[in-house]
Amino acid sequence: MFPVMFMDCWSLYILDTEKKIVMVLDPTETDPSDEMKRKHEALARKFQRRFYNLFNDKFGAGLVETTGWSFVYPLVAQHEPCTREDGVVYVLHYILEFTGLYLRSNMNQEQIEHLRKKIACDIVTMKENKGCIPEFLYEEILD
Repeated sequence: MFPVMFMDCWSLYILDTEKKIVMVLDPTETDPSDEMKRKHEALARKFQRRFYNLFNDKFGAGLVETTGWSFVYPLVAQHEPCTREDGVVYVLHYILEFTGLYLRSNMNQEQIEHLRKKIACDIVTMKENKGCIPEFLYEEILD
């Protein structure tokens, strides 16, 4: 699974090297039209080619097949298209909850806000982060 920033929005590219499938999940494109495919097709193909070239160069030619790949743009997300700002929260949710076929759960607005705060808290409190949470923000962030 690879989070990808494209057109100022976050998406998730999933490469299945055994089945030779590239799956694109874009939380800003969740309607049944082919908009997700139009938006991502060229970049997904470029990403996949660069992935197998890099992988085969580093670990040995032929480990990842270079032909016969399929590209799919499933509408697994059962939510309205999200904003650019919420995209990274949805992508993290996809990473945690996507089974390969469907999302185990959907998020409501309260869960989105909670996950956003958790991401902020995790970043600020990372071991190598030299900063600290100001005392007045503890209650706001860690509720």
